[in-house]
Amino acid sequence: MEVKSNENRWYAVYTAPRAEKAVSERFSTAGITHYLALQKVKHHWSDRIKEVMVPVIKSYIFVFIPSNDFNRVTGVYGAIAFVKQGGMPIPIPDQQMQTFQFMVSHADIPVEYSTEQYEHGETIRVCKGPLEGLIGEMVEIKGKHILQIRLAKFGCALISVPVSFVEHIRE
Repeated sequence: MEVKSNENRWYAVYTAPRAEKAVSERFSTAGITHYLALQKVKHHWSDRIKEVMVPVIKSYIFVFIPSNDFNRVTGVYGAIAFVKQGGMPIPIPDQQMQTFQFMVSHADIPVEYSTEQYEHGETIRVCKGPLEGLIGEMVEIKGKHILQIRLAKFGCALISVPVSFVEHIRE
């Protein structure tokens, strides 16, 4: 598939460790459309418990740019490199990014991220709860039922969904 240099596409960018929020601010200042998946989690310290916003995928941020902006993105301090295959940044399909964004913004429990490869399972749809309408693959990991949404050539986002919240997709 040939991508025109003026066509905006989603790409994953590797950031310096623990620099995701700073890179997001720099992208905003530079006018670069981006998405940093953040979620609220509870951190436990010896003297307190505090809710903090942390990246769903550590050291990564997504940009929505034309391919002629690659150098502009990597010119931002803290943006290290694009996720590549064959020496070229890999575009992420719009539908996969929309699904990932929906999952992160509507989940009532933390989203887990894994780069492990799993066998393809049955395609299912979430039929109730805050993720209603989401479609993904059902896999079983350590007795938990997980809804797996794949980001092509990048990994997969994982979230636990009760079995009673999903249904088979009939063709």
